[in-house]
Amino acid sequence: MTARTTRKIWIPVAVAVVLAGVIIATSYEVLPTLRVEWCKLFPEQRSAVATPPPDATPEQVVTAYLQAVAARDDDTARALSAPSFLARHGDRGIGCSYRRLDLIWVGEPRTDSSAYARLVSAVPTRYKVDLEEEGPEMDGERRYDFLVGRNAPSERWRIIDYGNG
Repeated sequence: MTARTTRKIWIPVAVAVVLAGVIIATSYEVLPTLRVEWCKLFPEQRSAVATPPPDATPEQVVTAYLQAVAARDDDTARALSAPSFLARHGDRGIGCSYRRLDLIWVGEPRTDSSAYARLVSAVPTRYKVDLEEEGPEMDGERRYDFLVGRNAPSERWRIIDYGNG
């Protein structure tokens, strides 16, 4: 075997090894994003969460909503969300960015206000998340107030917003 023949064999092998390394390295960064986007296009429900009754308290609504997000139960999450909330945050693939969400605590509601409803309660929560992809937020505990609202006492409480309270 000549040096030229050896070089002809090793150059394609070296190129293949480098390309494989680049593909593997890239997939570790791109794969989580693709999983999240795929989940949004083709949501896969982990389990079904019962929708609380129409007279459910704000705490019950928030608890069921977070359970639905963890279960990727879009139907229940949508049923508990106001149309304005869904318009801002999406109505498909709810929970796709979470590999895991564990509810730790739902607190007592307090009266609040919002442009999205006439009667509003802020419900403090604590939950722990394990994210599908790295981003500006890290895995770990979250403390958010979920705003639930309705326009009349006869209506169901629905998620209208959330934030750091």
